[in-house]
Amino acid sequence: MLVQFTVENFLSLRDKVYLSLEPSRDKNHSENLITKGEYKSVNTVTIYGANASGKSSLFKAITVALNMIRNSNNVQITDELPVVPFKLDFKSHNKPTSFEFTFVAGDEKKYIYGFSATKERIIEEYLYCYNTSKPTLIFDVIENEEPKFNRLYKVKLDAAYQMNTSNKLFLATATTWNVECTKVPFEWLAKSIDTFTEVQELSNVAFDRYQTDESKEYIDFTRELLKQADINISSIELDAKEGKRNDVEITTGHTVVAENGEEKVFSLTLQEESMGTQLLFYYGPLLRDAFEKGKTIILDEIDKSMHPSIVKFIINLFRDSQVNKNGAQLIVTTHETGILSLDMFRRDQIYFTEKDAKSGVTDLYSLDEFSVRKTENIEKGYLMGRYGAIPFLRAGEVL
Repeated sequence: MLVQFTVENFLSLRDKVYLSLEPSRDKNHSENLITKGEYKSVNTVTIYGANASGKSSLFKAITVALNMIRNSNNVQITDELPVVPFKLDFKSHNKPTSFEFTFVAGDEKKYIYGFSATKERIIEEYLYCYNTSKPTLIFDVIENEEPKFNRLYKVKLDAAYQMNTSNKLFLATATTWNVECTKVPFEWLAKSIDTFTEVQELSNVAFDRYQTDESKEYIDFTRELLKQADINISSIELDAKEGKRNDVEITTGHTVVAENGEEKVFSLTLQEESMGTQLLFYYGPLLRDAFEKGKTIILDEIDKSMHPSIVKFIINLFRDSQVNKNGAQLIVTTHETGILSLDMFRRDQIYFTEKDAKSGVTDLYSLDEFSVRKTENIEKGYLMGRYGAIPFLRAGEVL
């Protein structure tokens, strides 16, 4: 369960910003809260903002941080790290980029893990665990300083530290060397949170799940998903090419009733379906894994090629305790304002990004920072610019 993500000095996010899923004092919509152990979090977050305001920069930051953690053991000593600092002032060029995750892992303990890096090396890295109400240090490693290790694990942590290199993350190295105190948080970061910013990436993951799904559970889930979304597909057939990964031919069956009342089934390839239907087909395995395993899923532009009712349908799946039994979370960027309502969300579930026109710096903030009445029309207020995060269009000739 993700509790908070922070980033500083990455793309347009020059100053530190906080994406918090920890509930505020808002008492509304208890159905939008999930619990892991003694901790609570919201199950959905929507992020609004004008084009080029920094929404995708936030998601890219999460993606880059996770990929650095997951791929750290494959990094060669000569490899550059994929951090991209803010480039619109000279001061930021030479500053490290910082990422931090606060989360509740499989042992139902809360962890804080973060690191700072340049393209050449890791500057600082730390891990804390909440065994009580206060965080307990597991390790804190700072460049050119003596590392700090939890005394119970100091021998093993120190041994792993000797095997680490300047451009590798110590969390991954320690886990590889079987240090018990790093295994649980590493596994959560490696397996329990996924980001998808490109359709191609999403489709590759979906095809892989379908191709290896001998029990047909993913197809059954997707068929029911399409049915609930009122899409007229009565059957889905997969022809997986043996030995060829992601080489799957998919056909959908459409039952049509003729004028004489006779039913006939006609087949289409997946490519002949609408883009919205294709996206739902790709979302199927992703959503099933989220609900089965209690994962955190991050989707950029969920409303792309998708009807507003389908967007609302997907979000409501995460708000339904009968479907979302294991505390899955959904974080999305969207321009769809039809769901922007306090009838559906708490104030702490709605975020905005706004880029300063003079500095090019993105700010991230939530609706909870505004004084908003329970009966207020949030959609109207947003479109009128009350909360910022909308484009300011200038009338006049384009050329």
